[in-house]
Amino acid sequence: MKSYKIIVSGPFNAGKTTFIRTLCEEYIDTDKKLLKPLGEKTKTTVALDFGVVSFDNKSVRLFGTPGQKSFYFMWEVLSKKLDGYILLVDSEDVEALNEAEDLYRFFKIMIPEIPHAIGLNKYNRPGFKMEPRDVVMALSVPPSVPVLKVDARNYESALNLVKTVVKLIEKKRRRR
Repeated sequence: MKSYKIIVSGPFNAGKTTFIRTLCEEYIDTDKKLLKPLGEKTKTTVALDFGVVSFDNKSVRLFGTPGQKSFYFMWEVLSKKLDGYILLVDSEDVEALNEAEDLYRFFKIMIPEIPHAIGLNKYNRPGFKMEPRDVVMALSVPPSVPVLKVDARNYESALNLVKTVVKLIEKKRRRR
């Protein structure tokens, strides 16, 4: 069985924990209560989320990063020996694009040329949504990077995003 390490990162409230919980039967999280709940959101990740999803004779270890800048040091810790990453962006939260840009810049500097994809989460809810082209422009995403709509609460949707990154990783490995 082939094994992969993929980080799931993104700004606060992008859906990283939900994404990992949806895909993994068993998972570990480090959620703590927010001092000031934000609507339905009452907890936040303070260290990492972890779970394993298997498909097609592949095992993917998913590591979710905290979204707040105060936990920046965890981004670096979790980035060790990774094969690829997913950047989740809340398609309803235009203001979070600045935070997403900081994260994206971090990964581009820390680990250039690492296979990755961007997922626009919460796309299935009513109301305003950013389009993939909006995120591509805001983050200066190269044309080779997939930007996909995703529902972190839907197994097939989340798995499709993971499979997309695994394909990019395998393509890079074949070029070596």
